[in-house]
Amino acid sequence: MSDPLLITTTFENRVDAEKMATMLLEKRLVACAQISNSVSSHYWWQGEIVSSEEYVLVMKSDESLYQNLEQVIRASHPYETPEIIATAITHLSEEYQHWLEKELQI
Repeated sequence: MSDPLLITTTFENRVDAEKMATMLLEKRLVACAQISNSVSSHYWWQGEIVSSEEYVLVMKSDESLYQNLEQVIRASHPYETPEIIATAITHLSEEYQHWLEKELQI
């Protein structure tokens, strides 16, 4: 395994988040996907401050799968400019790392 990652993206509704999670799991690009309850998002969009309710999808994957993972998210995401943020996981229990490797088939 190269480097484990935590990847986040957001969706306007839970159904879209669940579809993305299922698709990425089926493609073995993520080992785990968690969807939060709605959160209140406030951000700049097209010159204005906008507020909306969103669902956060957090996924566990690996650096070696990131480029493919990002391409799938971009191609399937309903947002014009989806949030795709990958954060390196610097510490991971040995047992969880083995599970992650097994599920990602790395």
